Amino acid sequence: MTISSHSAMAFARSPASQTDHPAIVRWRERFGTDAAAALALALTGKVSLGAYDRIRPAEALAQILTENDLARADEGLRAWLGGLLNLPTPKGISGKRFADSLVEAFRLIALLRLNSARAWCAQHHGALRNWLRAFYFGRSRDPEAALLVALAQGQADRSLLALWQSIVRRGRPIEHVRHALGGLRLLPADDKGGVERGVPRALLQGLLDFGDALDRRGERKGSEWLMEIDFLAAAYPMSKDSWGRQFRSVVQARKPVPTVQQWLNQRYPLALKPFENGVRKDSLQPPFFDEIKPLLSQLATYDVQVRPRLQEFFDDSRHYCRESGDSSFLVRSFCFAGDRLLEADPAWVRDLAHEAAIWEPNNHHAWALLAQALEAEGDWRRAEAFYWQARRRFPEDVKSHSQLAHALLVHDSGDLGEEIYRQAIRLFPDNPVCRNDLAHTLRVLGRFDEALAEYQQAKEIFDRDVVTATAMADLLIDMERFAEAEETLSGAEYLVPRDDQYTQQKLEQVRQRLQSAQAGRFIPPKKLQARPAQIDGGSLSAFSDIVGTDLAYAPDLGKATLLRRKTNGDLIAARNFINAIPECPEKLVELGLCEAAHQGWSAAAYWFDSIWQRYEGDGVLRVHRQRAHARAGDAVDWSQERIQYPDLINVILTEEQGEPPRQHFPAEDDRSEEQRQDAWFAHLVAREDPLLRDLAEEDYLAARHML
Repeated sequence: MTISSHSAMAFARSPASQTDHPAIVRWRERFGTDAAAALALALTGKVSLGAYDRIRPAEALAQILTENDLARADEGLRAWLGGLLNLPTPKGISGKRFADSLVEAFRLIALLRLNSARAWCAQHHGALRNWLRAFYFGRSRDPEAALLVALAQGQADRSLLALWQSIVRRGRPIEHVRHALGGLRLLPADDKGGVERGVPRALLQGLLDFGDALDRRGERKGSEWLMEIDFLAAAYPMSKDSWGRQFRSVVQARKPVPTVQQWLNQRYPLALKPFENGVRKDSLQPPFFDEIKPLLSQLATYDVQVRPRLQEFFDDSRHYCRESGDSSFLVRSFCFAGDRLLEADPAWVRDLAHEAAIWEPNNHHAWALLAQALEAEGDWRRAEAFYWQARRRFPEDVKSHSQLAHALLVHDSGDLGEEIYRQAIRLFPDNPVCRNDLAHTLRVLGRFDEALAEYQQAKEIFDRDVVTATAMADLLIDMERFAEAEETLSGAEYLVPRDDQYTQQKLEQVRQRLQSAQAGRFIPPKKLQARPAQIDGGSLSAFSDIVGTDLAYAPDLGKATLLRRKTNGDLIAARNFINAIPECPEKLVELGLCEAAHQGWSAAAYWFDSIWQRYEGDGVLRVHRQRAHARAGDAVDWSQERIQYPDLINVILTEEQGEPPRQHFPAEDDRSEEQRQDAWFAHLVAREDPLLRDLAEEDYLAARHML
């Protein structure tokens, strides 16, 4: 079942002899009274379409429907898809048949150019893609791929540029990358639908980004990349030098990695040659990053004069991003500015962070900044949801745990914050920050003895960590144990290099506090920053373009997982949180893991067997089912999951062989978000701790649910 992203069938009406068939007459009568129901019957194969039963439903409907039917079909299909969104496989139909019907629905949108249905899909593409992955049965039954083809056709503006970029940058699956490149090729020249004359610059940038993704995975031959280059050359016949000049203007703005330069040199050597007098004046270039720094430093003093210039800088960044397809500069500058504007204008920062996350939805900095901006505005309801979602999306980033825990502490949920820190210590055993943050939390809660015990344990493990020693000395001052504080502080001072002025100043502050306390002038410790006045805030659905799911239930899901994993876990409270969540694959997984914690893995395997076919194509749900059977002692065949879900191969092979596959990882700063998770997962599994491995597998799978 192959879907072409490069063509759509023209509307053609069939001979009257075929459309007068009694079965078609009955179907058309149903279509006249309830278009959505009639289309559902046809797409799922539950009704005969006469002679057209021999061809695929989308082609059959394209033959049966007349031009006068298109408006009704457009609205009916949109209503049918809207009614299904986020629901499991309907009763009375197999998962594979349902996946086929979804594929046919999106094919029908492309075939008949159903603009209303297509616009609705474009508006909800994040939620749709997240939902459709639960009905993936390999390349021949991939509803998400069919959606991408439908979205690529008939684009009225450039609003989907960020979507195509994100797929290309991920670099897989290759079918999705090809559809995304097709989307870039069909992208209008402007937001008014203007026709692109020549090769779109965003398409050239997309090809280079795809090459970067292949390089990060260790690809050296570049056969897939060169195949796409050759296809493009066939679509836009030009001389070799003309192609070289097309790529040269893009390469001069941001050079690809050396491997991609080698591949490009095989086809178009001219692309890598610099212009005679440096950068061409007419070439598209990003603003100079250094321009933003003095503007930010002057803003507090000269707000009226500086703010318009800062806005102009952001607008220039947007223009470069939208015209070139290169979002790296926009994301970097928006996050850099957001960190420095957070206290002065959190609403502005919220918009900047949201925009950065749209362009790079796998960027943790943008997610964290968005949550912090919402919290600073007083919009705790949305901030909390985003903090929980970020922790689930980026389990390998210690900041996603610590930022949530600290926010909960500020908002009078210190018990939850404490538990997050305790569980983070398990997941980051080599990181002193987790232990220090837990100790600080206990200190803020007034549990000095427990805080001291945590600092002492951290000091034993990380004996050369200055932050641990300094914080411990500060706590000992609170406890009026001045001699021990003196000894600990002296040890910290011994460790700090003389040129580390920041840490030297911190130590000096603690030294002065100790001396004042010894002299009877006790300086109280800093308290938590007062939380801002709370506001009603906006809708959580405003962020569906970057999360693809309903954020309203992110806190409940996160708390359920947290309480289930707690030592002597509170399963009753965990289930209460789960029961508040509408049915979805994530809920079913969490219920199964609760069943394992309560009654053992045999009971969990029985549970997964009873529900997995509701989302039969969901790879994460299938892997959890197989894990439960393996832990229950049952023989498990992983062959289908191994072939069908390459994104989950680390967990699958760890279950089969006891360790993940050996992988090529670039330098840490050059890794993709998925590679960071892969490296973190491999590191935890290598510690040969069964409990730690289980936690790592759970978190890894949860994050892969959100790609």
